[in-house]
Amino acid sequence: MGVLRRGDLVPYNITMRTCLKIGSSLLLAALLGLLACGDRRTAPTGAEEAGAVVLLTAKVDAEVAARLAQVEVVITAADMPAMRQPLAVDGDRIVGTVSEIPAGAARLFTVTGYDATGALVVSGSAKLDLSPGQSVPLGLTLVVEPEASRSQPPITVELVPGVPLDMVWIEPGVFTMGSPLDEPGRNDDEGPQLEVRLTQGFYLSQCEITQHQWTAVTGERPWSRHAGEVEEGPDRPAVYISWEDAQEFIASLNATAGGQVYRLPTEAEWEYAGRAGTETPWSFGDVEKHLDLHAWWTDNISLTGRMAAQPVGLKTPNPWGLYDMHGNVWEWVGDWLDAYPEGPQTDPQGPVEGTARVFRGGSFKDAASLSRSAQRCWNAPDLRFSHIGVRLVRDSDS
Repeated sequence: MGVLRRGDLVPYNITMRTCLKIGSSLLLAALLGLLACGDRRTAPTGAEEAGAVVLLTAKVDAEVAARLAQVEVVITAADMPAMRQPLAVDGDRIVGTVSEIPAGAARLFTVTGYDATGALVVSGSAKLDLSPGQSVPLGLTLVVEPEASRSQPPITVELVPGVPLDMVWIEPGVFTMGSPLDEPGRNDDEGPQLEVRLTQGFYLSQCEITQHQWTAVTGERPWSRHAGEVEEGPDRPAVYISWEDAQEFIASLNATAGGQVYRLPTEAEWEYAGRAGTETPWSFGDVEKHLDLHAWWTDNISLTGRMAAQPVGLKTPNPWGLYDMHGNVWEWVGDWLDAYPEGPQTDPQGPVEGTARVFRGGSFKDAASLSRSAQRCWNAPDLRFSHIGVRLVRDSDS
C-alpha cells in the first residue's frame, strides 16, 4: 500500500510508514486517591503457582520525605497484568510489601512519589526475576526531582454523573515545533521548525478517552463490531472513532455543560504538551531502548500475545504527567493538514479548510519512530481505525 500524503483520501496503513531518563523535570499526576485515568490497580488472575513477595524499600532525605503526599509502585511485564500499589513513607524511608506477584522474568518495578499538587518528587525503577513462592528484598535508588511551581492543580471532572475524567493543567509557554533535520526517523512534513507561543493555559485529559467514558456519554460501542482487532475493556482506549465521531462526542459533552467547555487540542497544543518542555525525539530523551518504559508500540505489544490497544496509564507518564502521549493509540487533533507556516506563530489554529485531519502520538501497531513528539499523520475525517482514539482539552475559563 502506498503512503498517504497530503490531500489523498484513501485509508492509510500506519504500519507501512517508517513513520529514561526516569528523573525528568516535572511530572503532573492526579492524587493516588483519584486513581488517575481509571482504576489501574489490576490484580493478577488465573495464577496456579504461588506468587512471589517483594519487600520494597528506598531511602530518601528527611526533607524530601516531608514533601511526599503519595507514593506508589507499578509492576509490569509482558506476560502479566500490571499491578499498582501504594507505598508508605516511614521517616526517611519508602517501604511496602507487594504480594502475589506472578513469577517470571524481568518484572519491572517503577516507584514514583508525588507532592500534594501532583508534581513528581522522586522516581526510580529496577527489574527482578521472580520464582514461585519467592520472598525477596528490593532496595531502590530514587532520583529526586527539582521543585517546581504550578498555577493550577490537576482536576477531576464528570463527563456524565459518576464518570470521572482526570485532567492536567498545561501552563502557557513557548516551544519549538517540529523536528531538526538530523532527527532519526524524521519526515519532511515535520518542518521547517518554528517557534510557537501559546498564550493561554488549558487542561488536557491525563489519559486517552476510554471505552467506558465513551459509552457512558454516547451509549455506543463502535469497537465492538471489530472483535478481532480490538480488546474490550472499560480502561482501554475508545477506538474505531473518526474525527467526526469525536466532534459529536464533544458536542454532547458541551450540550450537557451548557457551553463550549471541551474540544480537541490544536496540533500545536498537542505537541507542546507531548514534549513537556523537552526538545528530544521523545519526552524521555533520545534513546529508543527506553521507549518500553513509556509506550506501547509494535515491539512490546507483540509480547502481549494480542495486537490491541492496552489499558490507559500503565506506562510511565511524560514529564507533565500525561500518560500514553507516545504510543498505545494515535489521537485526533483539531487541525486540518497543511504544511507548517514560516516564521514564529502565536496560538496557531491550523488551516481553515482541508481534506485530511491530523492525528498524533503513534500507536501499538507502529514502529518506534512514529511515536516521536514531532511525528505527524493524517486521514480523512470520516475514517475509523483500531489504533486511533482521542484526548480532550478543557479551557481554563470553562
